Amino acid sequence: MFISTEINSYKKMGDNRAIIKLLKESGFTAYDFSMFRGSLADEILLSDDYLDRAREFRAYADSIGLPCNQTHAPFATIRKGDEEWNKTMFPLVKRAIEVSGILGARVCVVHPCNDYTAEENAAMYAELEGIARRASVKIGVENMWNCINYGKPDFKALPAACSHHDDFKRHMELLPTDVFVACLDIGHAEMRDLGTSAVEMIDALGDRLQAIHLHDVDLKFDNHALPFTYKGGGINYEPIIEAFRKNGYRGDITLECDHFASLLPKELLPAAARYAAAVADYFKMRIEAAE
Repeated sequence: MFISTEINSYKKMGDNRAIIKLLKESGFTAYDFSMFRGSLADEILLSDDYLDRAREFRAYADSIGLPCNQTHAPFATIRKGDEEWNKTMFPLVKRAIEVSGILGARVCVVHPCNDYTAEENAAMYAELEGIARRASVKIGVENMWNCINYGKPDFKALPAACSHHDDFKRHMELLPTDVFVACLDIGHAEMRDLGTSAVEMIDALGDRLQAIHLHDVDLKFDNHALPFTYKGGGINYEPIIEAFRKNGYRGDITLECDHFASLLPKELLPAAARYAAAVADYFKMRIEAAE
């Protein structure tokens, strides 16, 4: 079981090589290459020679002994009714899967369309199945959310694709088991307006659950904070850890705490990375304790 984190939070350190070197020195055993638009990953993803650049970055990661365990494709993957967006973004998602294969990632997380049914998303994912097979990468399907009044005090999360455990399970039932896995965003699952919980998600998904995004929320917003941030009001991780143990989770511990390190000055990032790695290792230790 690897412990990893997304790299975008540490971009003040410099380029992608400097970031994964920091993560290696801080105790992480893998890295999550998140290819969000506007991130440092654009240097690879948007270049004409993206395959060669991905190979060069893989060679560097191999040289320092830090594998890529997980990636994240650009999002939104598809916007319902927005053909201009889709013509631009969907080819980049395909490219991200290719890059993931070169980097050696086991899972590339690709968001479902928030406003599609499970059947509509299955048709969308079918267009990615072949490229995932050729790249020897599994596609991770993530639980999403919609909302009203984003960023305002009266913000309310609303249902979206996979936002409820029954709908997430239905999505996975329609997809081939050898290519598609579930990636549980624990913070999304704990947004109380969505009527579910991380425990219910874990129980419903069973062995289809093979990847996670671990972070903390205040149970209302999608805060993406480091676990144990919200004293008296954040996620209670004890039943979640027990559910992972009960269901025999054998994926990795991947942090997605981009509202933690990204807020800090560069001088504090080495200390932040060491602390984040210790938090991730704590979850690994607790989940593996059942063995």
